[in-house]
Formats: sequence, C-alpha cells, structure tokens
Amino acid sequence: MKRAFKYDVAVSAADFDALAVAELKRRLEQRLSKPVFTVPREKDTPHTAAITANITNALEKDARVVVVLYQRLWGTTSSSEVEAAGVRARIGKVKRKDVLVIPLDTSTIPSWLKGTVVRSLEAPTGNAVIDAIVAAVGEAGGTPKRITESALAARIADEEQRARARTSFLTSQRALTLINRELDSLSATVLRLCETPGTLPAGLSAQVRRTPDRYTVQIGPVGLSFSWIRGRSNSIADGQLLVIEWSGNLGEQHAPADPRNAMPAFEHVLQPHATSPDDWQWRRADLDLCRYTTRDLAEQCVASVVRRLPAVPIQE
Repeated sequence: MKRAFKYDVAVSAADFDALAVAELKRRLEQRLSKPVFTVPREKDTPHTAAITANITNALEKDARVVVVLYQRLWGTTSSSEVEAAGVRARIGKVKRKDVLVIPLDTSTIPSWLKGTVVRSLEAPTGNAVIDAIVAAVGEAGGTPKRITESALAARIADEEQRARARTSFLTSQRALTLINRELDSLSATVLRLCETPGTLPAGLSAQVRRTPDRYTVQIGPVGLSFSWIRGRSNSIADGQLLVIEWSGNLGEQHAPADPRNAMPAFEHVLQPHATSPDDWQWRRADLDLCRYTTRDLAEQCVASVVRRLPAVPIQE
C-alpha cells in the first residue's frame, strides 16, 4: 500500500534563518502538490507540547522529504534541538536519500546527519536548491505540480516586478540615508546583546571600535567585524556588507602584521534587499535564499561568537 504523506517537504533550520525558510516555502509551494511544513518561530514563547509533537511527527514521518538548512548554530538552541532530534530519529543508522542537507556555511556537518548534501562547484543558488528538492520529492513518490505556460509567465512577471521595485528603491536617495540607520541598528543591537546579563561568560566584555564604514567587537579571544563596502556607483544597490568572525585579536585597523592578530573563522558577504524602509533585509550574495533582518543578523553573530568562546584559548 502506497504511504500517504501529510507534507511533501518539512524544513528544519536555525532560528536565525526564519526568512530563508519563508522564502524556501514560498518558492517550493509554487511547484509542489502538497504543503511544505515549517516550524513556527516564536522566539520569546516556548513551544507547547502539541507544537513540539507536531514538529517531531513532521520531521520523523509526516513529510516525504526533509530539508535541513545546516549552519553551525543548527540544533544548538532549545527549539532547534527538537528538530535535530526528529531528523536524527528519521535517519536512524542508515543514510536517507529523502533527507537533503543544504550547507549555509563552511562548518563541518555532523557524521550522524547522513543525508544527501546539495553542493555544486560553487555555492548553490536558490534555483539549484529548489530544483534539487523538487527532484527528491519526485524520487520519493511525490507528484510536482504541472505548471502551465500562463502560470509560469505570471510567476516570471511577478519576480521581475519584485526585482524592479527593489532596484528602484535601492538606487534612490532615500535608501542612501537608510543604510546608516541599519548599520547603526546592527552595531547597537550587537552591543545591547553583549551587555545583556548572562550573554557573555563572567569576566568578559565587548570592546567596541567604530569608524564610518567599519564596526568591530572584540570579546576575549574572538572578534567580530562588519564592514560596509561601497559599490562603484556609490548607490546602496551595489554596496555590500562584509561580516567576518575572527579567531584572535583584531587590534587596530591598520596594525602591522602580528602572529597574535586575528584569522578569519567565518565570512559572509551580504547585500541590501528591500523595496521600502519597512521590509529591509540583508541577503547573502552566495545563496539568495538566505536573508536576515538586521536584528536576526546581530543575534546570529553574537550567538556564534558566544558559542566559540569556551573552545578558543585566550592568548596572553
């Protein structure tokens, strides 16, 4: 008897990747016959027993295919621990072709996560990820939607309209003034999180430096920097935000070479992605599915730094 699934796909991700999950769901449901399950993200409200059971069932058995947006912080928070346990139970002791792992950074994927890793010679684009998931659903017995020419034309027109709206806004003078608002908000949120009691280990504090286009934070042996790189046209549309997490001491911006100085541990390039001041996001340049609000970006960076602090020896 053919098994009936409640969902074609269930998606698991770190809390900070909520926008990536929403975009993945939007694009998948244009092509799949059954719904896509995503975990409700209520940061300040713990999951009820019913919600936890629903998450577990979706990941273990109710979805035809499970997709893990894997990054170093996946499975480390109380909510994503439930998701990791569900995926682990689904995999058991054998590799599962119906579990797809999408690497979002260069961290090592745990040995127990025996799924099909979606890779390419370069970082995969959103379209490559969508195609891989739809193909996996088909191999698992699912039936993707039949897309008519008119429906495809409407979808392309909608995407083109979105792109025009973003370009129009990001090349405007208004966006040029808003970039400072977002960079100030990013630095203020990072500092506020670091100063929140219980965030940093005892005896450590954030040492902050700020220039017009660069913001650095040193927390013990780990550093964090945000640099706004202006494009040739000086418009926001072709500018980039370079985010680097460092091992070691950042020191002064123009300090001479020193073996104690920092080495990059993680690095991401992000681009502004907005059609108005109200929907400002930062989109990863190497994977267009990954988008962050300024607050989510700050929270992810601080959580990553804090997680690495005990493992990095303090240099004398």
